[in-house]
Amino acid sequence: MKVALYVRVSSDRQAEKELSIPAQVKAIQQYCLEKGWIIVNEFIEKGKSAKTDDRPEFQKMIALAKRSNRPFDAVVVHKFDRFSRKRDDHVIYKALLNQCGVKVISVTEQTEAETPQDMLLEGMLEVISEFFNANLATEVRKGMTQNAKQGYNNGGTPPYGYRTEHMAMGSQKTKAVWVLGPREEIETIRWMFHQYAYENVGYKKIASMLNEREVPTQKGGKWSATTVRSMIHNESYIGRKIWNKQDYQTRGKKWRDRSEWIITENAHPAIINEELFNRCQQKANERHNGGGVTHLEAQVKKSSPFWLRGVFYCDKCGSRMVGNVSATTKKYGGQKYYVCGGYMRKGKEFCAYLSWRKERIEQIVTNKLRSVLLRLTFDNQLEEEIRKYHSDANKHVLLESSNLESEITYLTRRISQLEDELKAGAGKSYYADMLQDLQNDLTAKQDELNNVKMSYREWELPDTLLQSITNDIRVMIGMLDDEMQNPQLMNEYIRKFVSNITVHRETKRVHMTVKLGDEEQVLYQKMVVVDWQ
Repeated sequence: MKVALYVRVSSDRQAEKELSIPAQVKAIQQYCLEKGWIIVNEFIEKGKSAKTDDRPEFQKMIALAKRSNRPFDAVVVHKFDRFSRKRDDHVIYKALLNQCGVKVISVTEQTEAETPQDMLLEGMLEVISEFFNANLATEVRKGMTQNAKQGYNNGGTPPYGYRTEHMAMGSQKTKAVWVLGPREEIETIRWMFHQYAYENVGYKKIASMLNEREVPTQKGGKWSATTVRSMIHNESYIGRKIWNKQDYQTRGKKWRDRSEWIITENAHPAIINEELFNRCQQKANERHNGGGVTHLEAQVKKSSPFWLRGVFYCDKCGSRMVGNVSATTKKYGGQKYYVCGGYMRKGKEFCAYLSWRKERIEQIVTNKLRSVLLRLTFDNQLEEEIRKYHSDANKHVLLESSNLESEITYLTRRISQLEDELKAGAGKSYYADMLQDLQNDLTAKQDELNNVKMSYREWELPDTLLQSITNDIRVMIGMLDDEMQNPQLMNEYIRKFVSNITVHRETKRVHMTVKLGDEEQVLYQKMVVVDWQ
């Protein structure tokens, strides 16, 4: 039986020290050797928790298992908790794999899950694993809460202007605290707050001034308006330590209510006084009508009307184009533009101002993409285009193969001529050495040709995949034809068909890359160009 190996460790520290991965791999390899199974794929997850299914190697394994030509019939893990610590994921993904004809097998917890007793045992092991994980998380959280209440750091990088130091607490234990960083960083922070509070200078202007003075950020890069804004609203600068702000476990609810925060006053040295900090918050409310606040309580976020976000890029700096509204303070109420995100974040020193009318660029993309997709739906055009793309992408392989075959033919003929001359007694004294050199060259060229041929395989396009792409194209065309387009759905779907859009500012020509497939396998790709009219 052909199987896939899946191993996982929970932390980067474990992965770096290789505490668990080699042991898991060795145990699985030994187990498969005893069973006579062949390991055809290895999926190694370094530093990823099994509390969620958001694991790259795990998802790659599931995607491969769902293919009609999957290379393995089972997934082998060291323990079931390596597969998942969450009962829901166990049930969902095991059922999915089972539908694909793929089993999940544990080396140390051997159950066949075919008899009622085995099913009960496997379920109990999964529940125990989930309980252990939940109980461990509760105990860890208790310790972190107490640590935060005492003003100690629970991890993470300190903000600009601070550094982390470790205090000896006895019994070889240490506690992390924040201390003041370099003097120049402290002066920069005080200058920023003063400019915002008393000189009426905004986030973007402060960022531009810092970049002009070549003041490096914490990571040595350029300043942006977003970085300045987050610092102006950071309570750490008045000596206040805050923990438990964010709910990382609940998708969609990023910020907790302030009543749930663990707040410790005077936890570390303050850089500015509370009066200056409060004046900046008041200024932010006046300038931005509350928009300067870096977090909001849990609420339903209004979807963006800019459905080209994520695929539309600046032609100069490569930054993503972001939505912007002018001529009104009402959100999404004024004239809408796509503006260079690099300029918006880092100012004109990073990239010159660039904007394009939302309605016009979306209309151009709609018309051209509809035309390209409609052509693919005619007769067998989609299949032909995919096969043509595959052939074109492998032209260099075919050319190299043809050249090697010509060289092999020449060497074979030359060797035959020398051998005939030697047999007839007409050969020179050095013919034997020449013959050996030619035979060595021939062997090398034949090996090279075999390697080239192995790297190229004939394209196989399953009918199910072709039908799936065709259905997606029809859905996309229907959405493009819709007079009342849903921006959220449009944004989700256009990423399936467009990987990159740019407008060259000098020529005003729209360049759009139409693409079918995913990150692992590109089925079809074509660049189309449209004049901005």
